[in-house]
Amino acid sequence: MPMPDTNYLEIVKSALEKMKNLHRERESLDIEIAKLEQFVSATANLLPESERNLIIDLMENIQEIYRLREVGLTDAIRGVLKASAGQWFTAANVRDRLISLGFDFSGYTANPLASVSTTLRRVKSDDIETTNVDGGVTAYRWKKEKSLAERVKEAQENRKIQTFRAMQEALSRKGDVVPGGLTPPDDIENALKAPFKKR
Repeated sequence: MPMPDTNYLEIVKSALEKMKNLHRERESLDIEIAKLEQFVSATANLLPESERNLIIDLMENIQEIYRLREVGLTDAIRGVLKASAGQWFTAANVRDRLISLGFDFSGYTANPLASVSTTLRRVKSDDIETTNVDGGVTAYRWKKEKSLAERVKEAQENRKIQTFRAMQEALSRKGDVVPGGLTPPDDIENALKAPFKKR
C-alpha cells in the first residue's frame, strides 16, 4: 500500500503562520515591558533617593541581562568593556561578568573561557586597547573617550601636517628648494597667516 505524500507546503505555511503569531506576541510583550519600565521609573521618583537609586539600579540590571541575551558574543564583550571604560579585564574577568549578567553560552561549542578568549583576540577596534598583567596575561579595556579639547587639538595637528605636506608637494613640483631644509608645520602656518595680520 503506497504511503500518502507529505504536504511540505502546508507544513511550511503552518510554521510561517506560527512564526508570524510569535512575532506579534513578542511585539505586544515589548510594548508591555516598555510601559512597565516607564511606570517603575516614574514611581521610583516618589521614593527617597537611596531607595530610588536601588530600584533604578535593579531595573537597569534586568535590562542589561536581557539585552545581552539578545546580542552576539562580540557585542556582549564590547558592552562589558564599554560599561567599565578604563578598567582592565582579563578574558576570565570578561567571562565571569558575562555569566553574572546571564549571557547564554549554550550555543557555543568551546567552553566559555575559550570562546571569550578567541573573540577578544579577534576584536580589532580603535576603542579597545591591551596590556599584559600578572606575568604576561593579556588584559583588555575600553579606551576612555577623548575630551572635546583633546579632539580639537588633534584635528589642529592633523591640519598642520596636511598643510605642511601640501606645501612640500607644491614646492617639489615647481623645483624650488626650501632654504635651510624643511620648515616645521608651525612656521608654515605662521607664514601663511602673516599677510592677513593687521599691521
